[in-house]
Amino acid sequence: MSNIGELVAAAVVDKRVWDAYGNTSNDGVYLVGQPGPALPFVVFRAWKVPTGYVREEFRLIGPSGRTIYRWGPEPRRMAGSMDLTTELDTVEGAVFDETGTYVASFILDDEIVGEIDVPVYVQAAPEKLSKETEDGLKKSDVIWVGTESPNGRRNTVPAWFGYKAGKIYVLSKKEPGPEEQTIPGVPGARQLRVITRRKLRDTSLEEFTASQRRLEGAEWEEAAKLLADKRKSRQGPPADSINRWRGSCDIAELTPNVPA
Repeated sequence: MSNIGELVAAAVVDKRVWDAYGNTSNDGVYLVGQPGPALPFVVFRAWKVPTGYVREEFRLIGPSGRTIYRWGPEPRRMAGSMDLTTELDTVEGAVFDETGTYVASFILDDEIVGEIDVPVYVQAAPEKLSKETEDGLKKSDVIWVGTESPNGRRNTVPAWFGYKAGKIYVLSKKEPGPEEQTIPGVPGARQLRVITRRKLRDTSLEEFTASQRRLEGAEWEEAAKLLADKRKSRQGPPADSINRWRGSCDIAELTPNVPA
């Protein structure tokens, strides 16, 4: 036990699991992509700490040793060493770029009082999305896609795309030019902002974030065939477009961060 007090129990659990099993739940956080946002999870703590206020902080350190998520410090009033002070907070909107076993550090007044291991998984992506999302992707030839800064500033462009089995495929020219589109954030952004539009209208239908994966080799070739078939303004056979894209364009596979 540290000089500050004792962490009697702690848990970091997917909220769906916690709601079903409470404090008997197994630790674990689920992502909807890598990188991607985590599904809501709860952080439970049971403290024995002398009466008074402390600054409480919580960190998740990834397998690489980097701090991936940090909460606090926040002031907390402790009930005393003879009683348990329990806290339960729900975390929403956290973004992770690593999976594997994390270390959850529980900190009071800048001192690590306890740590536990927490597995972080990628939840299997559905092959079929909600009807509204599917409609927005199947009934229009263009979406807006790009980046969004932490302060909410967006840099999105209208982009033609391909869609198949729950995945969006976009092509982005490495060096901007008139021949093909260049999409902000492809291939390097941790996540992208996607806005679907209503059929035949420049008005938005739905928007969501998406994790991206840069395709290479056989996967690039397969996605290029899909995109060549979708290209409305294509001139010549599909093979001509694919040959022109090869080496000059990235193809990204986007996994929408939306419920199935």
